[in-house]
Amino acid sequence: MKKFTIALIGLALGLPLNAQMGVRLDQFYMDHASIIPAAVGNMEMGGLSLFHNKMFSDVPGSPQHSVMNVSMPMASKNTGFGLYYMRERYGFAETQNTYATYAYTIGLGGTADLSLGVSVGALRQSFDPSKAIYIHDNDPIIKALIFSPAVTRADLRASMYAKGENWFAGASLSRLPKPTFDYSYYNYSAAYDMQTQANFLLGFQAEVGADMLLKPAVHVYAYDWSYYLFQGNVSLWYQDMFWFGAGANNLGQVGANVGFKPQDDMQFSYAYNTPSGPSRIALGPSHEFQLNVGFSALGGGMRGDGSDDGSGSGSYNDDQGIAGAAVRKEATIRSLEDLENFGLGYDTSGILLPDLEKVASAPGFYLVTGLHSSEAKANKQIKDLYEKDVIAYKMYDPKNKSYYVFVKHFGSEKDANKSMYYFEGLVPQVWIREVR
Repeated sequence: MKKFTIALIGLALGLPLNAQMGVRLDQFYMDHASIIPAAVGNMEMGGLSLFHNKMFSDVPGSPQHSVMNVSMPMASKNTGFGLYYMRERYGFAETQNTYATYAYTIGLGGTADLSLGVSVGALRQSFDPSKAIYIHDNDPIIKALIFSPAVTRADLRASMYAKGENWFAGASLSRLPKPTFDYSYYNYSAAYDMQTQANFLLGFQAEVGADMLLKPAVHVYAYDWSYYLFQGNVSLWYQDMFWFGAGANNLGQVGANVGFKPQDDMQFSYAYNTPSGPSRIALGPSHEFQLNVGFSALGGGMRGDGSDDGSGSGSYNDDQGIAGAAVRKEATIRSLEDLENFGLGYDTSGILLPDLEKVASAPGFYLVTGLHSSEAKANKQIKDLYEKDVIAYKMYDPKNKSYYVFVKHFGSEKDANKSMYYFEGLVPQVWIREVR
């Protein structure tokens, strides 16, 4: 096959020219399920992740990737489902990958879990003749590619993902059937086997201050077990809201990333990556944008900042004050039962929610409707739910250092499942959280 302008990109990446590159995300650490599908079984909340990047922006026809990944965990059943779509454009070629994933989670003891996943999907490849640039106008193989109809092939993925309190690790293997793409134009033909792709992901987090976390992560791509791309990144997070990171790979590229998390179920970030040495001038930098939105935010979930600190003896005191149409009545709420006894219809400014002790809650099955990194945000959701005539309270999980807002507590999973259908129409989302 004659070399065309895409050859420059292939040389820069060290990839064979007769096969696809496959998706590459610089912000691989932002959504583990976009790299390791089995991770959908190990998530607390479902959501939608979007990625878009353009590599080597100074080169015409350089690779671009657009990724949409939907994660749907079902914690009460130890399962998860995922939907994944990727469009890769490079030169005059375009490849689309679509997968549906099922994952099952197994407890490893303590705080660790292992998820095993299988993904079934399809690969579709097409070419745009208007974007082709080749040396010889009569190159028969190029013509066989660009003038042939799109070709679709089935694909299969297998993956596994393990997660503990402060660490995660995963591996996946794609294109297990080794699909072959065949093209023909009159008496000429072109064919090649798709590359087998493997992914390995490893990372952890460590506290480096009262409000700061350090999160290093490493990602390894393997193509046909002969070409490897090593990516590393380390991010410093502040109050689980802002972060700044730096990364590098074995191709001599270095970069930085910044992000913002305005609420628990929404975050967005940007990554900048540039080659080093003479390649910087020839190829130019890469840009990548990422957005992650939780399902509760998509459905009008109640999230936001708040600072509801409370103290007191736990007794109820009437205070005749009006805020809007609601009467203000003060109460220090220390349990779900306290709020039930307090009753509905009062101004939430009188509801005081003291800080929880950072110990495990009572065993059982909780109907959870919110997961928060800070107690102030949990307090805010409790009051938002109260204004909608839904009584809820909070609990702390020392395993992941997070706060859950729940509406009911049951001794058996069967009873929790029965009650869940009632609350599905009252709150944006509800799931079962087992505490042992």
